[in-house]
Amino acid sequence: MVSICSYLTHCQAKPTGITFSDSFTIQICHNLRIVRYQVFKSTSKREKGTMGWFYGFKLNLIINDQSGIISVKVTTTNVDNRKPVAERANEL
Repeated sequence: MVSICSYLTHCQAKPTGITFSDSFTIQICHNLRIVRYQVFKSTSKREKGTMGWFYGFKLNLIINDQSGIISVKVTTTNVDNRKPVAERANEL
């Protein structure tokens, strides 16, 4: 997880005035294995999304109109998608 975040931070682009925000899920394991999976037990949460239940994280991105990554934030699944966007938009 740290390597993904550091790579995306390294590829950071500059804002051009037009930005888009999106988030998607990073599923850690299948729902049947949640009880046995212990690696991210203290940080990961189980949540119901539009595609059903999953166990993992959310990756929130803000990109510019040239598909350059401006900002990245990884959150647990129980965080509302609007909260990280508001925090990161104030930083721009």
